[in-house]
Amino acid sequence: MFGSLMLPQKSAAALRILLLCLCGLASVSALGQSLDYREPGKAPPSWAQFAKLVQYRFESWIGADDQVANRFRAYVKEHAGQEDGLPPSMVVKAWLNPDGTVERVSFAPLTDAQADADLRTILTRGNIGEAPPPEMLQPLNLRFSLNLKK
Repeated sequence: MFGSLMLPQKSAAALRILLLCLCGLASVSALGQSLDYREPGKAPPSWAQFAKLVQYRFESWIGADDQVANRFRAYVKEHAGQEDGLPPSMVVKAWLNPDGTVERVSFAPLTDAQADADLRTILTRGNIGEAPPPEMLQPLNLRFSLNLKK
């Protein structure tokens, strides 16, 4: 499942962020597995639908026309491909409350403290819009891949 991000026309460059959503713990072996692991293909359909909704919300929040999101996107564009930029892909773990608010997110620390704080702020800023399905395993693991288009 891939999604794309539409940014406001004001953006100097078209930044597209693609998210690969995985339910339960990520299938990437480097992340490890636990007893609560569920292969994405074996997860109930309601989990996949909810993951798509989380994906959509995160894309919307990253693409928002506000100070924090604009600063984060500017950082990504300015530092693309550099040592101090974001890696080509990263996994973000997200825990959601029963009311649909994002309780917390976890990801490998970014090399820039402001970008790290901005991404955390962006991803925990709101409500997904519905509650997670009953018995859905958490965290949700979202793989971010960054594609920059000039």
